Amino acid sequence: MMRATSRRRTERHLAAIGALTGIFFSLSCAPQAKVETALPSAELEKKAADAEAQVKRGCYIGFKQAIQIYQELDGQPSMTKKIAYPYLRALLLMAVREREVGILSHASCQKALELVKENPALRQFLPYFEIADSMSPRTRGIMQDITVAAVKKVDDDFLQQKQAEADLYNKALADDYHAYLYVAFFTGYGFYAEKANESTAAILARYPESILLRYKNAIYPRSNQVKLEALIQADSEFYEAYYNLGELSIGGQNLLEAEKNFLKALEGLAESPQVTIYLGSIYTATEEFEKSLEFYDKTLALSPKYRDALLGKAISLSYLGRYQEAIEVLNRNVELGFYLMGESYYWLAWNTHELKDNDSAQANIEESKGRLPTNSEVFGLSGTIAFEKGEIDRAEKEFLEALKYNGGNTEALYGLGRLYGQKEKWSDSAAYYERAAFVFERNESAIADRIDQIKKSSLSEERKARLLAKKEQQLKITQATAATAFYNAAASFANSGQKAKALDMAARAARHPQFKEKAEELIKQIKQMNG
Repeated sequence: MMRATSRRRTERHLAAIGALTGIFFSLSCAPQAKVETALPSAELEKKAADAEAQVKRGCYIGFKQAIQIYQELDGQPSMTKKIAYPYLRALLLMAVREREVGILSHASCQKALELVKENPALRQFLPYFEIADSMSPRTRGIMQDITVAAVKKVDDDFLQQKQAEADLYNKALADDYHAYLYVAFFTGYGFYAEKANESTAAILARYPESILLRYKNAIYPRSNQVKLEALIQADSEFYEAYYNLGELSIGGQNLLEAEKNFLKALEGLAESPQVTIYLGSIYTATEEFEKSLEFYDKTLALSPKYRDALLGKAISLSYLGRYQEAIEVLNRNVELGFYLMGESYYWLAWNTHELKDNDSAQANIEESKGRLPTNSEVFGLSGTIAFEKGEIDRAEKEFLEALKYNGGNTEALYGLGRLYGQKEKWSDSAAYYERAAFVFERNESAIADRIDQIKKSSLSEERKARLLAKKEQQLKITQATAATAFYNAAASFANSGQKAKALDMAARAARHPQFKEKAEELIKQIKQMNG
């Protein structure tokens, strides 16, 4: 199945292809002017050879350096015609590799149009550039908008690209350059299990010594750590291999290894918003929000409408207590529309709630509920807002809805404990406080495990100390919250006449230093109860 039928292009891309199509049909009748050329000097010839050597490296840095050399040589009258063909080949490789590392750029295709206009004999490259420019970048999340016009353009191209596929397959049998293009154009990126058909498998195996095919074999049908590391061993500037290794580490939940690989990838792939958004996500996961904010900003500098980066930036600002700034970023996401709207409205509600603006919070959470109708966190926050507004019955409904989708939602459990206590439904209040307390205890264990992992990690001592301080503070807060829930459960069980359960909960609360004296006093009172 052709990958191109599922790809999307931006408006800017459509304009480029429109220009390309016009050139394609006009070249056959364009007069070919004679160009007087001087003999190339030995120095220029050496530069051309250097450019070709860079292309043969088969990596992004090699293509980039080759194109820089060709750009310089293209300004030399004696070299313009001579380098046109290898220049186009390098541009096509760069256009494909950019998509493979998540770079959405049309510069290579635009330059190719200029070269073909000047060298009509090379118009056979045009269909390949059109396919390359239609490839969706290897991305996670929403980096670009999808337009109706772009969808129609992809469908209209189907028959033309089908012909190009057959033509390219025949050429792929002759050399590794076309073999790489064939596999790149008509297979996936290895995110999901994809069985290569017989023709693709044969092409992949046909050129075992080709760097281009070795890279494609390393990432398709799934990324392969051993093959990727072999590419790095052969060329330390094969930065796309670090990028793919980073993705493998993310999949294996090894965030520190992923961080190391993506930071290395960034050295050579600074143009890729995928590298920076992965790093932003890693630092969000490690709760290093100043660092995550830095990388989300770098991502947005490369791709201003990247919805996931906007949302990630807003979340980082939220946890840093910069609520108004977060709201401004979230409003931008909502203004762009279509994608991550439910999540954006949730965080708008979260931030306006933090600013004590419950009317705005209510309006935003209702928008979120309509888009995330089975999200427990959304209904939990909705219940909290309703409770604080004094809308007890609606709060009860929202909290119960939250528990349908996540029985361990502590916001909903604790909220129902408070709510039923206010209604003096002591048995119900006690039950929900108890459930909340045990979930908090499980959270304590998870935080303690994370603290142990940080202590044993290879992080620098400075960073380790910073992360440990944050986690230890979280642990203290969670322990205190669990003790509060146990104490409240004890009081509610006592009020409902369940003496044994009340004593059990009070004893658990007394284990916390902050509640020891208070819980012991409660135990005395419970023991004096009748029954």
